[in-house]
Amino acid sequence: MPTKSLPFWLLPAAGSVVLLAVSAFCEEPPERKDAFSATAEVPSILVPVTVRDGRGRLVSTLEQGRFHLFVDDMEFPIKSFWREGGLPISYTFVVDTSGSMNGRRLAKTREAIMEFVRQLRPDDEVCLITFGAGEVKRRLSFGTDPGLVGRILESLHGYGTTALYDILTATPQAMDGAHNIRRVALLFTDGVDTASEFTQADAVRVLEGLADPLYALGIEPPPPEEGSPDSYEELLERFAAASGGRYIGVNNAAKLPKFAKDLRGELAMRYIITFEPSGLGMVKWRKLEVRVDGGYGVMARQGYRGTLP
Repeated sequence: MPTKSLPFWLLPAAGSVVLLAVSAFCEEPPERKDAFSATAEVPSILVPVTVRDGRGRLVSTLEQGRFHLFVDDMEFPIKSFWREGGLPISYTFVVDTSGSMNGRRLAKTREAIMEFVRQLRPDDEVCLITFGAGEVKRRLSFGTDPGLVGRILESLHGYGTTALYDILTATPQAMDGAHNIRRVALLFTDGVDTASEFTQADAVRVLEGLADPLYALGIEPPPPEEGSPDSYEELLERFAAASGGRYIGVNNAAKLPKFAKDLRGELAMRYIITFEPSGLGMVKWRKLEVRVDGGYGVMARQGYRGTLP
């Protein structure tokens, strides 16, 4: 049996960046590496924060003084804070094109993505990636006309198996070429993993270090398998939460566009906190927590790899 590959950032340096084979996306058109290099070296840690009240309603009017940042259970001052609504966003849509998605589910996924595309502002940008039948393809790169998204989506057909853990492990490369500080990846999938070389633990480990939140939309998820320690939905909840995003279960594919519209509104009502690691001391996984005065519910990324602030 061949040896399992490691994520590209864990591979030994060889004079140039070595890419993981499963995540070497087939690009249509070629990736704009020059655009990515302008922002890839920014050392700041960016933390999008979603706040809800006791009734689950989004809260977007709080001031910086209500927020507290903790790293490894120690509080650090917040030096950069703003509301996200007025900032341009880079969207990566990751679409499952396996056989079980063909037909109605894939059609409703197209409608959901077009909900986002129709509301794009001048500086927003999109990227479209598909996975299925052992292939991961970048169908549209950042900087390309978003008007092409609809045409590309119409050409897609579902077939083959689902390598869900593999695509999750490749997620960090999904933002290659993005120009905006505000970023989000949206995963549309319906099936359990049937073909991945990577494991659940591999995917969680990678997503814990993801700089951008992942929102996973589970389309008509299958019932839990008898005797399985984790259901499909529980796994996606864990994956999304690790990155600071969340899992959204959609039990009826017909409702998917409505869920997408609601999520688009949620993304416009978050807060952004940034800080810079000091560079001193040990580089390791750091637990991160954001608390808000007033008993609010808070959703944010769970950690990062680096030094203390």
